[in-house]
Amino acid sequence: MDNFGKIGFTIIEILVSIFILSTILSISLPVLHRARNKAMISKTKSIIDTIETALSLYETDFGDYPFFEPYPEQNEMSKILYEKLQGPCESERWNGPYIRFKKEQIDKDKNIIDAWKNPIIYKYPQNEYDNIPFLLLSAGPDRKFGTDDDIGNW
Repeated sequence: MDNFGKIGFTIIEILVSIFILSTILSISLPVLHRARNKAMISKTKSIIDTIETALSLYETDFGDYPFFEPYPEQNEMSKILYEKLQGPCESERWNGPYIRFKKEQIDKDKNIIDAWKNPIIYKYPQNEYDNIPFLLLSAGPDRKFGTDDDIGNW
């Protein structure tokens, strides 16, 4: 007759369960955050590598990399780069498209974007690094240029 009241959990059992779950979460969330950041860094490096390949194909056809005179603002440079690589282009030398962008790789202004949805910067000519003709640059996880976590093709 008294067995009916003994079904269920005590407050101590519930509190111990909550404590165990919160401990597991507090340990696993930073690990998951680091893994996500590493994946986004890898994705951005892959995007930059793909753009480098497309620029090499463009250079093969035109004898030079896309160059813009007068030098436009940096956000315009990314948009123009998108148009040069994906096309269409009316030049007889153009054998593209050199790359096909997916919707998630382009923002509403036609900028090529990194894993954090920020435009990838293209500079040509560039004089910051001797071993490459052009510079492709992402601000990285902190979304600020000029910091140690910047991602580029140098």
